[in-house]
Amino acid sequence: MGTFQFCLGILFCSSLTTSQAFDPGCSFYNGQCVYNVKLGHAGQCDTVATRAVVNHTDGNTGSSSGFQSCSCKDIDALNQNINSLNNNMGTLQSNFDKLARALNVTQEQLGMKESLLTIMMLEKQNLSASLTYHQMLLNTSQVDLANMVSTMSVEMDRLRRELLNTNDKLTTCQTQLNLLDSQQTKLPTLYGGFSTFFCGFEDSNNCNFTLDSCTQADVECWHQGTGRQDLNSGPVEDHTFGAPSGHYMYIDPTLKPTYQSSSSSSHQISPRKARMTSRMFLPSNDYCIRFWYTMHGQNSGVLKVYAQIGGGDGYPIFSRSGDKDSDWHMAEISLDSEYTSVPFKLVVEASTSSYFIYTGSSYHTNRDTAGYTAVDDIYVYNTSCSALPKCPAGARKLITGNDTSCYTFHITALSWYEAVKVCKSEAPNGHLVSVNSRKEQEFLVDTIQTDSAYSVAGQHGWYTSGNDERAEGNFVWTDTGRPYSLNYTNWHVGQPNNVGNVQNCLLLQYGQNGYDWGDIACTEKHPFICEIRM
Repeated sequence: MGTFQFCLGILFCSSLTTSQAFDPGCSFYNGQCVYNVKLGHAGQCDTVATRAVVNHTDGNTGSSSGFQSCSCKDIDALNQNINSLNNNMGTLQSNFDKLARALNVTQEQLGMKESLLTIMMLEKQNLSASLTYHQMLLNTSQVDLANMVSTMSVEMDRLRRELLNTNDKLTTCQTQLNLLDSQQTKLPTLYGGFSTFFCGFEDSNNCNFTLDSCTQADVECWHQGTGRQDLNSGPVEDHTFGAPSGHYMYIDPTLKPTYQSSSSSSHQISPRKARMTSRMFLPSNDYCIRFWYTMHGQNSGVLKVYAQIGGGDGYPIFSRSGDKDSDWHMAEISLDSEYTSVPFKLVVEASTSSYFIYTGSSYHTNRDTAGYTAVDDIYVYNTSCSALPKCPAGARKLITGNDTSCYTFHITALSWYEAVKVCKSEAPNGHLVSVNSRKEQEFLVDTIQTDSAYSVAGQHGWYTSGNDERAEGNFVWTDTGRPYSLNYTNWHVGQPNNVGNVQNCLLLQYGQNGYDWGDIACTEKHPFICEIRM
């Protein structure tokens, strides 16, 4: 702050004669403030004029050089300015003090905030470390759970197969020793109170069915076939896989036609029969037999099934004849205790009446050969047909309009072909799932994502019945044995892509994207979903 200095005025009071000039007021002279006061004459002090100076040497008067005059108003104004400056300085000082106090408070608050931020950062680090640790524990638990579930599933499948094998061996031994007793024999309990024999004819020994020798001219042969045998007769594909890799049993009317003289007018041909016989089935109160067959062609013969007891066929327990169509049809046979109180075998018999005639010296023509008969997927249950459940235990059910399906989720990873066999063994109308609508897709995804075991086991996808073995890039559903096009698709971006030219099976593959579809090699092992249409 600046310092204002004031000089003490030197008061000159004079007694002048009227002839002498006097200029009242104030002025600076020789660095001093001089006040000129004329006593006795009020009102003249404010008059500003040139300061008159008397020269005492010669008595003359004149103006003083360097003597500057000022008015009393200037002094008052200066005093007012000084007071105003002092007030302003006081105000500024007060404001500065307030700002200083506010700054101190802000600095204290900032310090507290910094301390709180430091504490929060430490808590964040601790929470992050705790989250990482618990995530590690969760990942470990999920892996352990997946391994445990996989191990248990494998062990259950192993025990089931071992039990079935043991039952077969027991039956063989008891038959050989003639120790069968309908009052004491008890079958192993599988799938809820009954045992199941299933044959899809996918192995080389035809599920232990014995094929009658057909070396004689009048005996027809059963053959293991794949795909379509004739454009005008027989099935389109097998019923198990519904693909070119699947197998079924059929008779071929073109292989052994009977010779008929061209001069004959009646052409009455004795049917040639092909027979295959199952292994022995143990006694039970009831039996239910189901199988799939096709009889397509205008020259189709007769398909019969016998319950053979003690080497005798008796009357057929099933008989069909004539042209049906190329679709697979399910046959159902119920046997009561009259048949099942003793051991029995099943005999499947088909016939054809094809023949040939000579139209020249060595050329002959086949006739009545449009009559392929085929059989696939045979089921034998040691219970009544009415006692069989509509859906397996634990199955999930979806109703869409008038259609109802049951679904079972299998977390044991198998190849596509192995998975098909498991689904087929569950029920005659069982198959790998075919996803025909967005509703069905969402139902499957929701079921998987709400079950921890399914979510863990199916991280890399779930098998469906989709397959393009018949024509690369043309995926079809194979669940009916008559492939049909996909009427709904949910392919992932860039799929299908047939990497390595070996990817022929459709997988619900991309779990992170709602299980979008992808194509993979059918030999890869994955969990799978079975569907049973009711």
